[in-house]
Amino acid sequence: MIKRILTLLIVILLPHLAQAAPAASAWQDEDFASVRVISARDGVKDVHTLRLGLEFALKPHWKIYWRSAGDAGFPPSINWQGSENIDSATATMIWPAPIRFSIFGLETFGYQDRVILPIDVPVQNSTDPVVLKMAVDYLACSDICVPATANLTLDLPADQGNISNHAHEIEKFAAKVPLKGHNLPIGVSNIWESSQDKNNFLNVTLRDIPEGVKPDILVEGKPTDSFGAPVATGQSLAGTPIYQLAIHNNAEAETLAGQNVTVTVLAGDLAVEQPVTIGDAPADGMVTGTLAPAANENGPHDEAQSGFVGPSKTAWWVIGGLALLGGLILNVMPCVLPVLSIKVMGAIQLGAQDRRGTRRGFLASAAGIMVSFWIIAGALAILKLAGGSIGWGIQFQQPLFLTTMTIIVVLFACNMFGLFEISANHLNNLANNAIDQQNSRAAQAPGNADTPSAQHQSMGGHFLTGMFATLLATPCSAPFLGTAVGFALAGSIFDIFWVFSLLGLGFAVPYLLIAARPEIARLLPKPGRWMAIVKFVLGLALLGTAIWLLSILANQIGLSGAIVVGLGLALASGLIWWRHVTSQQRRKPVLAGLATLAVLMALFAPGFSRPPSHAAQTASTTDTPNDNALPWQPFAPDKISQLVGEGKTVLVDITADWCVTCQVNKRLVIDTDAVRSALQADNVVLMQGDWTRPDPEIAAFLAKYDRYGIPFNAIYGPQAPGGILLSELLSKDQVISGLKAAQPKEGLANNQG
Repeated sequence: MIKRILTLLIVILLPHLAQAAPAASAWQDEDFASVRVISARDGVKDVHTLRLGLEFALKPHWKIYWRSAGDAGFPPSINWQGSENIDSATATMIWPAPIRFSIFGLETFGYQDRVILPIDVPVQNSTDPVVLKMAVDYLACSDICVPATANLTLDLPADQGNISNHAHEIEKFAAKVPLKGHNLPIGVSNIWESSQDKNNFLNVTLRDIPEGVKPDILVEGKPTDSFGAPVATGQSLAGTPIYQLAIHNNAEAETLAGQNVTVTVLAGDLAVEQPVTIGDAPADGMVTGTLAPAANENGPHDEAQSGFVGPSKTAWWVIGGLALLGGLILNVMPCVLPVLSIKVMGAIQLGAQDRRGTRRGFLASAAGIMVSFWIIAGALAILKLAGGSIGWGIQFQQPLFLTTMTIIVVLFACNMFGLFEISANHLNNLANNAIDQQNSRAAQAPGNADTPSAQHQSMGGHFLTGMFATLLATPCSAPFLGTAVGFALAGSIFDIFWVFSLLGLGFAVPYLLIAARPEIARLLPKPGRWMAIVKFVLGLALLGTAIWLLSILANQIGLSGAIVVGLGLALASGLIWWRHVTSQQRRKPVLAGLATLAVLMALFAPGFSRPPSHAAQTASTTDTPNDNALPWQPFAPDKISQLVGEGKTVLVDITADWCVTCQVNKRLVIDTDAVRSALQADNVVLMQGDWTRPDPEIAAFLAKYDRYGIPFNAIYGPQAPGGILLSELLSKDQVISGLKAAQPKEGLANNQG
């Protein structure tokens, strides 16, 4: 009986199991690597060209080779003999951008850890199944090199053609293939041969390389040609730095002038492939001896103007100073001021009566700040190692974070209005219990002030106040902060922790000062009735912060979802008020429970909301509903070079609703008459990107300039095709002078006339 049931189940499930079979061959394992072939489709129904992926999983310290291996090695090759229903003669392997391996003067190019080589294979008849039989010959090297062959087999049915689970992984590596064609974002501007001390060199100048990025240059010529790694010479040609590649083949060989070569340029996340012809050496006097004057000749990358300094050109103590100063200024930014005011209220209440408690409290808050910055640094380091998108303030793109912060801020406001006291036994873990009168009285009571549990709970509240202040500070981009954060995120893991530690230290300076000299609290006025007015004002400030957070949330989950969150918190606040004024003790637990349910309704509302489409959001930020609005166009980075080629000057503004500094720049600089007049010139194009919600295109664009936070403003033009980066905190003169520096000379003359 059991056998019959099992047989019946197999008959029923077999077709489904076959349908769910992965579009992948079995792994071919070696001691140093595992190889398999995967398919972007689970069959060939209506498929004319099949996208495959040859996947290598390499053991640590082992590598395979690129299509041009360099001074040694050979790339993987495939023998398709035995395959059915494909045109193997026209099968094309696509090569993602490689990395350089330099050892003992030998230069090789290839891949390590894991790589998928995309392959496009024409299908002869999409109504017949495809049988793939692949003999893959490859060379894997570590301390030794081992040639190997992987025999792979994969059958794809004719009655299926859905996208497989492997399609995304294949396309991730296909996206790393160097770009080809016209209008490339970077590329070779000049290439020529030179000789020095009987050594031959290939000289290359590149255009539009992002500031702070060290490019790699791979040259493919004749099979006998071999070139060294690019070395910056400290010289420039027409304002662009010159890189030299040593020619390793016979020095007595014929000149390379006039020879066609393929140059692959790797610059951070950018990779381009460009066919070029080696030309003649430039005339004497065209090559300048130092890089800095030539680079600033036309101002395309003027670091003094932009406020952006690349990691490789900046002394570590300068970045450290900027980080300290940026962290210090965060204390007076609008998003932090309410929390700092609460802390001041705590100091006022304690005053000179509890010098020791004041010191402990402010030290605990400073510790909370430092730990928060270390947590942020650790999270960013993990994301960086995982290849994710990282940036300062990007958690404000997450609805759950915004909703939680709004709830906490509203509860703070209710406390400020006196609707409930933050008990050291209950809500003390959410906020600063230094403002809690009940806890203060308990601390002053005989036998309670120095008990370990009271001290532990009190310090926990102060500690979390510092963490809360740090969370609210992240959407602010104080002056000097962006440069320091950009340096950290563009550098190593050590750079991230070092810079963020200094940011936290700068942010904690006011707390440390009061901790060091608690008598500062004596200068504050004594507690009195005036404190009720101050608390009411602080409550209003916190409500303003909550409304601001809701406005950001509306862009993430839609206006209706944000309204539900706001109504839930309004209902909770009303129930808390009712609980506060009622004299019937039996009602208080019920009202507290209902208020908790209202808070939960607000917390879970975003999960049931439908976010607005990105297109609608972009349109809302670029529409011009009245004659006074500036004519912003949607962010389209691929159009910048085209507009510049037409003689236009392009101002790019990356902003977000949660970016306080962006709004300050808009009101105090962009919307002023002088700047508005300059921006409304006929040859000026305004392009705005909205990063309120996650946008991979914007994140990639910022990363090209080693920027990982906003505000971001750059000006492009005929005199500055690579862009003039402006500082995070704009000034009128900076924007106007940047426009003038980027405009064509004749356009500038016409505007002045």
